[in-house]
Amino acid sequence: MNRLNSLKEELGYEVELRREGKALFYSPKIPDRRDFAPTDLPVFFNPVSKPNRDATILLLASKFGESKIRICDALAGTGVRSIRIALETDVAEEITANDISPRACKLMEINIRLNGVENLVKVENLDANELLARHDPGKPKYGYIDIDPAGSPAPFLENAFRACRRGGVLSATATDMPALAGAKPESCMRKYDAKPLRTPFSKEIALRILAGFMVRAAARLNLAAKPIYAFSKDHYVKVFVEVERGKKPANELMKKTGWISYCPSCLKIYAVERFRQPITICEGCGNRIDYAGPAWIGPLNDVDLASKILSRAIKMQELYRETIKLVNALAREDHSLLGYFPINYLARILKSPPIKPITLIEKLRELGYRASITHVDPSGIKTDASLEGIRLAFEEAKPNI
Repeated sequence: MNRLNSLKEELGYEVELRREGKALFYSPKIPDRRDFAPTDLPVFFNPVSKPNRDATILLLASKFGESKIRICDALAGTGVRSIRIALETDVAEEITANDISPRACKLMEINIRLNGVENLVKVENLDANELLARHDPGKPKYGYIDIDPAGSPAPFLENAFRACRRGGVLSATATDMPALAGAKPESCMRKYDAKPLRTPFSKEIALRILAGFMVRAAARLNLAAKPIYAFSKDHYVKVFVEVERGKKPANELMKKTGWISYCPSCLKIYAVERFRQPITICEGCGNRIDYAGPAWIGPLNDVDLASKILSRAIKMQELYRETIKLVNALAREDHSLLGYFPINYLARILKSPPIKPITLIEKLRELGYRASITHVDPSGIKTDASLEGIRLAFEEAKPNI
């Protein structure tokens, strides 16, 4: 308790000692009230975002193995992500933990010393864009950059791509879900130059808008940013892209951005390349329909990488217990299928009692359709079946009375 009191005097605010993964660290004391917001703290920290940090560490260890890379945690807050990368992987040559807040930097220094990782983690007190834009000729670029702001990552992405090396990975987290998921379309257009759409699978569209924006932001710099791992959880979406150089690969990835249209009458989902017109008349029922985009319309996850991440999480489940359910679902999901439908949504349309998602998936597969779970919604299914196919699967799945 004496240490907490002395830190309160030194820092000017109350702190508490926390453990996350292998890291022991101080964070601002979290208020015990429902309306608490991480942005209200003297130094930003969100305890419920542990799976976000877990995913970063699992991906780095699974993708880079023991290769040494330079890492940039551009908006580091308490520094816990950087510290955990140093403690839980063997990939770091050096880690830059940056924050524009002097308070955050002071707390990071304390946490870095507490964990004994001063040899790997260095603190910078700069605007993230200024840090990412600072590259002297011949200075090696970063092999991994993490952009995790409160709100939209859009203002930081161009400089982040400039700072990312060939074969490196850049990840972006977006917490502005009302914009990306369609509640605030003007905000989405302003930040991401994309039109959102309210659908049963709006959170997946949010993921695809962010991924598409990253692909387009990189392409302007003659860089190819290929999505390799992406997920939606709680209040945010997160996309990891692998960065390569060249106009040709950038152009190829641009072909996988486009328009997503949805017909609420017959449940048909359309995806067309950006250089074509979005579909606004349903080819199945003739109804006028709406669209979202430009968005990424290709697979969001690399299947082999998702499998490696799951294997590592299971082997080290004492560290990643809260995240195993997420990475397991990502490894089992059919990422070539676009969109998903919650079971209750389907039951309401079909005027039928709900059934278990796994039961419907099995019935659809028996009927010759592709079907899988979705990590976004435990009650949802992904499928290429028509409405009539789904109706038949519902009928066959009903218990005999």
